[in-house]
Amino acid sequence: MKARIATQANIPPSTISGYFDLVEALFLVETLPPWTPNLTKREVGRAKAFISDSALALRLGRLSESQLSSVVGGDQLGGLIEAFAVSELIKQSGWSDEEFELFHYRDRNGLEVDAIIEFAHGTIFGIEVKASKTFKSDHFAGLQALAAKAGSRFIGGVVLNTADQGCQYAPGLYGLPISALWEL
Repeated sequence: MKARIATQANIPPSTISGYFDLVEALFLVETLPPWTPNLTKREVGRAKAFISDSALALRLGRLSESQLSSVVGGDQLGGLIEAFAVSELIKQSGWSDEEFELFHYRDRNGLEVDAIIEFAHGTIFGIEVKASKTFKSDHFAGLQALAAKAGSRFIGGVVLNTADQGCQYAPGLYGLPISALWEL
């Protein structure tokens, strides 16, 4: 990740870590470590980084409302909504009655879960974020893979999107509007 950023910014790779550490210390960038079911391998994999402030990300990307609503801009909107949702979860971890840590998950086959909440007692809850108004079966594929990998530690999962109302996809798997992060 840092090497790619250094190349795109035309900055020597040897100095990018210092810059990245600075923007992270200023809370402009957040990182999620990878989740693994084996606690001794917690550091395996790559952290996922994103700009914490969605409005700042829009400005830096020079994205307008019309670009985001176009077919081409939809991919960019998905990343922005995901970053927004994860930022909200990070904020909630500071005041929640339940102690938890946040991670992300990606397997060798490319299935991923945008955020994993791991509670102090070891159970996990998966969250996938989509820039869509509908819930499709492929939106739940990463959560189903995570459930299979985690076994009894998996207590449920949710796909958050821009829909007006939620649904139950399968036992323990739900689709909810992203507003559920602050309304429920």
